[in-house]
Order: sequence, then structure tokens, then C-alpha cells
Amino acid sequence: MHLLFLTTAAIAAQGVLAVGTNDQVEADIDYGTFQNPSANVRPRFRYWVNDASMNLNIVTEDIKQMGQIGAGGLELLGYYFYGDASYSNSEQPSLQTDWTTYGFGGQAWKDLLSTVLTAAKKYELIVDFAMGPNQGAGVPAPYDDDGLLWDLAAFNQTVAIGSSFNGTVPGWGTGSLVAAVTGVVTNSTDSTHKTLAESSLVDITSLVSSSGQLQVQLNNTDGVENEVFAYYLIHSEYREAQSPGDVPAAVPQSPVTTYVQNGSWVVDHYSAKGAQVIIDFWNQSLLDEGTSELIREVGNYMWEDSQEFSVSTWWTPLFQQAFQANRGYSVNKFIPLLARSDVTYTTDEADAGASHIVDYQQTLTELNSEYLDALTQWSQSLDIQFSAQVVYNLAMDMLANIPHVNGPECETLGFSNNMDSYRQFAGPAHLAGKRIISNEAGAEMFQVYQEAVSEVVWSLNRALATSINQFVLHGYPNSGNYGNTTWPSFTTFEYQFSEMYGPQQPAFAFYSDFINWLARHQFVSQTGIPKVDIAFWSKSTAYTRVPTVYSSVDLQEAGYSYEYLSPDNFALPEAYVSNGIFAPNRQAFKTLVVWANETLTANGTAKLVDYAHGGLPVIFSGGLPSNFSGYNPTAQASAIESVKNLTSLSNVHVVPYDGLAATLQSLNILPRTSVTANGTWFTYWRHDTNTSTDYVYIYNDAAGIPSGQGLTNGSISFETTGKPFLYDAWSGDVTALSSYQKSDTHIEIPLQLAGNQSIIIGFNKTSKHQVHVQESAEGVSAVTEDAASLTVSRSFDQQSRSIRLSNGDSVTLAPMLTPAFTLSNWTLILESWTPPSDIYNIELGPTRTNSTFQIPTLLPWNQISPSLANVSGVGYYTTTFNWPPQKSSSSSSANVSGAIIDLGQITHTARVTVNGQVLPPLDITWARYDIGSLLQKGPNTVQVVVSTPLGNVLRTYWDQLETSGVFASNIVAPPSEADYGLISPVQIVAYRTDRVFDF
Repeated sequence: MHLLFLTTAAIAAQGVLAVGTNDQVEADIDYGTFQNPSANVRPRFRYWVNDASMNLNIVTEDIKQMGQIGAGGLELLGYYFYGDASYSNSEQPSLQTDWTTYGFGGQAWKDLLSTVLTAAKKYELIVDFAMGPNQGAGVPAPYDDDGLLWDLAAFNQTVAIGSSFNGTVPGWGTGSLVAAVTGVVTNSTDSTHKTLAESSLVDITSLVSSSGQLQVQLNNTDGVENEVFAYYLIHSEYREAQSPGDVPAAVPQSPVTTYVQNGSWVVDHYSAKGAQVIIDFWNQSLLDEGTSELIREVGNYMWEDSQEFSVSTWWTPLFQQAFQANRGYSVNKFIPLLARSDVTYTTDEADAGASHIVDYQQTLTELNSEYLDALTQWSQSLDIQFSAQVVYNLAMDMLANIPHVNGPECETLGFSNNMDSYRQFAGPAHLAGKRIISNEAGAEMFQVYQEAVSEVVWSLNRALATSINQFVLHGYPNSGNYGNTTWPSFTTFEYQFSEMYGPQQPAFAFYSDFINWLARHQFVSQTGIPKVDIAFWSKSTAYTRVPTVYSSVDLQEAGYSYEYLSPDNFALPEAYVSNGIFAPNRQAFKTLVVWANETLTANGTAKLVDYAHGGLPVIFSGGLPSNFSGYNPTAQASAIESVKNLTSLSNVHVVPYDGLAATLQSLNILPRTSVTANGTWFTYWRHDTNTSTDYVYIYNDAAGIPSGQGLTNGSISFETTGKPFLYDAWSGDVTALSSYQKSDTHIEIPLQLAGNQSIIIGFNKTSKHQVHVQESAEGVSAVTEDAASLTVSRSFDQQSRSIRLSNGDSVTLAPMLTPAFTLSNWTLILESWTPPSDIYNIELGPTRTNSTFQIPTLLPWNQISPSLANVSGVGYYTTTFNWPPQKSSSSSSANVSGAIIDLGQITHTARVTVNGQVLPPLDITWARYDIGSLLQKGPNTVQVVVSTPLGNVLRTYWDQLETSGVFASNIVAPPSEADYGLISPVQIVAYRTDRVFDF
């Protein structure tokens, strides 16, 4: 039975393109339908434009092409050699145009921005805007603007014990003096590490004269030596895009006469003043009335990438005041512990001074939130929203600041496809009610022009399984010609990171299959409200990376879902307990788990006490925590005592660390999805209040298992009684599931999933349950229902089988004696793609050459003929088979009703035609389709069209490939030879249908 009305879940007013400023779940926007999601909920491409010299007609055509293959829009990013060219390899790219004219923010860039917006409106797409060139962390500005990124310059001078200092403080004149400090070194293990006596640290800033003179008696008699430290506030001078005069140039550069032409600077990320530099530049240079109106119509996000800039010591002019106000003591005398220098300083305190470093990082976190808040408010003033890759790479509390942006974004590369890392990112976003958790997807090192769609789908599935629900595919380079740049296209990062989507790829005409698949997943995962079983307390002030926190697999094997929250997140409005449930209007957590090695905070502990007294089950795993965030001995003692007192409550449990899933089950804290399977299955739950539907995403992760393997069987018991429907994200079909067991509280469904396969099941509480199969049997390949009857499909099985229906009836099924057979004797027409006649004229497109091969059985191209080892392109496979199968002594065609075509796993893309009828897109993890209605008596023709990456053909031309004057062969090795083509055997699986119940 096809269910059509559920495909229009979460419909809002039609005809509205941009999403506006509401960043909350169940926002009133146009979602489209499951079959055809709107641009608002579709994936987008990161669109790299080299600089502002791009041919605007090609820019328009690129945007048109993005829409035609199913993208919802683009993220406009001026590449500009990835900003600070010092990142690069030994061979730097060279300027191919006059950046004085074509730099970010000038008239040429403004014209390009207008072209992008106009094209997006024409083709009904939406646009995200990198706030500045490359990663969006800065804009053109006067080099001495107070809103630019700051640093601390550190100096020290060693003074003998018992001596005095009388002279100019070290480093005087470097910048504005932040602090001067003296201290005694009590231990020096080597030249790179020294221990300071905490009691000896003295802030002597007030003793320094206006000319930098200092006279101070250092009367200490114990210790190794005295140190006089001085710290100065300086601009970091970190470039977001280089000035034309500072980069190798292949063409003459015009003189720089204004700061707009002088490149871009990273702004201060620890103050609203830093945000204001960006805001002022846009307001003054880019936002006229027409542009502002177009942004309101098609704009989506102002956006900033992850923070990949660096300084010696993170600082901002108001840091000391903020630290004093928020931590309750002066930071000055502890700056030697914080400032980066050739020597690492610690103190003789029990924690070696670590608590002061944590206080420093916590203060940075709070100041960074002011920067994020300012950009969020400005973006909303433009009637759009703000998205950022929040905090990670830096020493701050990532979880605390995620709620401060409208669309928090993570990434597959920086998070290493790690599902536990995604859970850490998702928890605060969900608690804050964010509709979107975005992801920069698909970047893989050393995989450019080689990344198979199956690998991308694997990566996307791991993110989807942990609630990431909006993807920006990395990336789509401008498809036009560029100086000293060869086919296939301008290539970002000098051939180091995948992928370069666009018409230069043989798969381009087929990308819509997986992009529409992703769009439908995004439609569902942006619908309703996520529900999660367990919240983990997680307090850290250093997210230079996002490692696994909970490494045991017991929770996922049992079906539990879990996320992480910083106690800082407990200040959010929805962080309360009602009827023993934490955040009932958000994740509706069933329990809060705190590990013994976790870190307490004063405010977090107070909230924890409230939650426990409100009836929330609180689990202390491995014992009671005693670590405390920062330096506050009084608050630490109080927090430890409060936690200890909670153990008298009946809903608070101190349990061993190991066996958490079993412990929770023993306490009757059960998952929404109880999983029993012989593989690793992940589930993710969303509840749509508008349609009374629960959506559950299910994924069989086959990480580490060879391609094409990983088929698993099992069942899941779902905590719902709604009627189940299968949402096929590849085809867009929605069909009723008719084989399950129903109790008063749960639905249990048997499932078989291929390696890396994902499915969506929706449970609708307003749909009526029909008679269905309650206990199935071996050989039953499908159970379907329509308005008239319940039907069972039976594949090859030589025995009679019995099934039981939900009305109590038992039905015996006769043997099905027609086996599956493998298609053979294929004709392959191979369309080989090679460079154009002028390899530097990208716009000519590839040279296409056809060859024909007769192949008895399917093999990778490089095994069909040695001449095909370095070939990429499109393969057109054709064969025929007779239907029905010939009768034999062991089989009979008299009882055959139809057949499934089964292609196994597809590595890249595949389109299938049977007797002239193009099949819907097939799930590439297990590409099969019921072709019963398409079969005809006698010969039947099957055509399969596959595409490949460009990696194999580029092996031949690797020494010729060049981008912006950099040759690929000088940067990375050529691609490895890969197996291309239709590789898995294609089978025809006959079936018989038995009508087992009439409605």
C-alpha cells in the first residue's frame, strides 16, 4: 500500500523560499514533500570561486546545474588560495588575476555576489555566504583596527635569587603593556619546563612607569631563580586572504591604494567588536538596497568555517576585566601559565596550576559567545540566520557555545566520521531547539577525483545516524577556465582534498540519485523533534579535537541513543525536569549519566540537584565525581558535598562503570528502540507533533568490512504503537510495512540490512492497523498490502512454510521451486573520458571515445583488458534474458509471478532500464527492484549505465595536471588504480505471490 498523505508532513506556506530567522524545530517554513523536498531542506554545495574574476555567465550556469542535479542551493566561498598562503606546500600557487581588482569585497566581488543571488532566485535555490574570503573569519579592514585578532607577546628576564630588578621591563615598546609579573622558579627539570612557587607570583604591573621603567626588590631567598615577566597586547596580523603584493603572481598586480584591496585580516573572535568589523564591512561595501532585498529572498546563512588560524596566546583587550568579573580573581599573576613561549611554566599547586588554565579557557568561551551572539543578531537583522563551525580546534567549551548560533555546523573531516564526536556536537543543539545541525561533508585527504559515491554515502549515513541533518557537500569549483589551470577543473587545496563536483565528472549526470536520497533523509531528519534516551554530563574547556568519550559499544548494541551536554547547557530554557523526564519538550531524556572522572561546576551541580529532586533518574557511573572546573575551593567543596547528599534519593544510583546498558535495563530505564541483530545497527528517533508520526532512522554500519559484505539480520522493538511505513529515500516511495508484531506498547519489526544500508520507518498513530503477518518464515521475500488484500512474495525455497497472521490465522505456503539466475553475456560500450585537445581549455569539456566489448561475466574494467586500467568514464551494459525461466526437473515456471533484479552493491552510480523502462534510483548499498510488472514473455532487455570517478584516467596525465601554477605531481602521488564498472553479479530473483488475506 502506498501512503501518499504522509509524504506532505510538516508543510508550511507554499511559495516561500528563504527560511527567515526562526531556527527552532517545527519552524513554519516550506519543507516540500518527502518525494520532492523543497530547496530549504535539500543539501547544498560549497561553491568555490577562485576570486572575483570569474566569468559571470559560467557562474550562472554553475548554479543552474546545481539545481538540476537536486541541490537546494550553495555556500558561496571566495577561495583566494585558502587565505593565508603560508599553509601551503613547498610550491605556492601564484596569482592568475589582478587581486587588486578581483579581491574580496571590491566592485568585482559585489558584481559576482549579485550574479549569484540573481541566479539563485531564478532557479529557486538558497544561498549561504562565507562572511569573508576562504573561511569567513575576517574581511578587509585597516591593519590597526581594534576589532582585529589580538595576541600576547611574552617576554621574561631571569634575575638571581635575592637580587633586585632596576631597569626597563623586557620587551618594552612591543605593544600596550598587559601585565608585569614576578615569580620564583622552584624547580627546572630542563630548559623547556619550569615550576613557579604560586605564593611568589606577584602582579607588579602598577609599578611599571609610563616609560617602561621598573624598580623592584626581589627578596626571595629560596628557589632556583627569579623571573620578571612582561606581556604586551599586539595584533596577530593573521591574514584571512593575502595582500596581492605578498603572494607570487603570474600576472601584474595594480598598486594597492585602499585597505579593501589589501587582502583580509582575521577578526577578534573574543569580542563583539571583532564581529562589528565584519558587520561594518558588509554594510559599507556589499549591502546596497538591491543586494539586501535579494538576500532576504534567497539568503539562508551568514557562515564561518572552523577556526584554523593561530596566535601565540589567545587574548582580547577586555579579557582581564571579564576574567575578574566571572572568575572572581585577577588573571594577571597567572599569565605565565597561559602565555605560550619557549618554556612551559607550571606552579607548585597540587594541580600544577591547571585550574587557572581552565578558568582562562572558560573565560575565552564566554567571550567567544559574545562574538557569536553579535553575528547571530546581525544575520537575523538581514532576515537570515548565522551558521558557524563552533569552537572546535580551539581551547574552549564547544558544547557551551553551540546554542549561540542559529545553525551549528560540524564536518566529516574534522570529526573523522566519528559518531561519538557527532553526539557531543548534537546534544546542546537539540537542547537549544535548533532545527538544523549542519555538516561540511565529503572532504577526504588524498582522494580528489577518486571519491566513490558509496564512500560518501557511508560517511553521510554515520552523520545521519547521530542526528546531523543538513549537509553542505565539499565542494563544487567554478567550472570555467583559469590561468595556468588544466582540465578537469580548478582544484582547491592543490589536489589534496576531495571532492571536485561538477560537469567535469562522468557521474555528474547521475548525481541526482544520491542527492535526492540525501534530500529525503534531510526532509525527515529536519521534521519534528529529536528524542534521545540518555544524556551524558560532559564538561571540557579544550576542544582542540573532538575525541571519543564513551568507547564501549554496549549501549548501541542494546539500541540506546545518547548525547552529551555541558553543565553550561543547563541554563537553556528547556533544560528542566517534568515527570522524571529531562527536557521533555526537546530530547526527553530518560536519565542523566555522570562519570566518576567528570568535572563539576557550581551552577551545573545546583541544576543537577534540582533534576534529581524532580525525579530524574541520575546515574553516577564508576563512583562520585570530585573534579571541579577552575579555581574555587569553596565552590568545589560545596559541589562535592551536594553530589554526595544526592545518593540518599531512590532515583539516584551509584553503579560500576562497565555494563552500563545492563545496569539501565535492570533499573527499567529502557531504550526507545531495543535492537537484536547480528550486526552494528544505529537508530535515531524524531517525533512530529503535526502529523502524530514517529520517524526512526536505522543504519547498519559496516565500517571495516570489505565492500559488498556486511549483510545482517535482526529485529527492533519500537516504543510506539503507530502503524509502520517504510520511507524509501532512494525512490521517494512510502509503503506500509505488513510484517510485524504489535503489543499494547511496542511494535517489533524483523529487518534485513545490507552493509552500510540505512532505512527510515515512520509510525503513524492515526493510521489503522490492518491484518498483517505476525510471524514470517524463511523464503518470504516480501509482504505487501493494498486496499483489497494481504500478499506474500516467496523466493526459491524447496519446503512448505507456515506463517501466522495477526488475527490468529495460520497460512501454509507451498514450495517455490524456481531459483535465481545470474545474467551473463553482456555488451559493454565504454565511453572513455580524456582531456580536451587543449588541456588548459577546461570549458571544452572532455574528449569522449567509445569502445565496445563482449563480456561473458562482469569484471572490473581493468580486468577486461589491460588497455582499460587507466580509463574513466561511463559504461553502457546491455544483456537479455528469457522470461519465464525454462522448466526443468527441479523447477517450474508455472507458479512464478515476477522477479527482482539484484545488482548487489554499486560502487559509484548506476541507472537501470528494463525493456525500455527506466527504474527509479536504486539503493547503492543493495541495488534491487521488483521488475515483475515490466517483464514480457520471451526476451527481456536489461541496460545498466554506470559512471566512474576520474582517478584512473588522471593517472596517465598526472604530470600535466596544474592548478593556479601548481602541478599535481609536485604535491601528491597519482591516484591508485581502482576497480571501475559494473562489478557485482546481476541476478534475476524469481518470486511467487500468495494472497493470504482479503480485507
